[in-house]
Amino acid sequence: MTLQSLLQIYRDEARTERDKGTYFERFALAYLMHDPLQFDQYEKVQTFKDWAYENGWDGRDTGIDLVAKLRNEDGFAAIQCKFYDAAYRIKKADIDSFISASGKALFKRRVIIDKKCLE
Repeated sequence: MTLQSLLQIYRDEARTERDKGTYFERFALAYLMHDPLQFDQYEKVQTFKDWAYENGWDGRDTGIDLVAKLRNEDGFAAIQCKFYDAAYRIKKADIDSFISASGKALFKRRVIIDKKCLE
């Protein structure tokens, strides 16, 4: 199975845009945990909701989709996943809440994973 065919399955199987986003977030989480280059960067990757629960934060949607503990240094990476149509160009308004929520000192990195970067 190719990456493109997997992404097409996500598009076909998703009932809503939210479902499609959730599928892509799960894919991104697996990628960050298992890709050798990413493994060198991060020691633990979680959904924001799970991370928030473990760290005493409110787990409501803030624009951060995933949180990764940085390997060999203090702090975390805030991660936003975007699974828009290939023709769509991400706008500032699409990531405003992510930029705001990830502006806390404990977030040392901001990462945006866009489906286009995988093609």
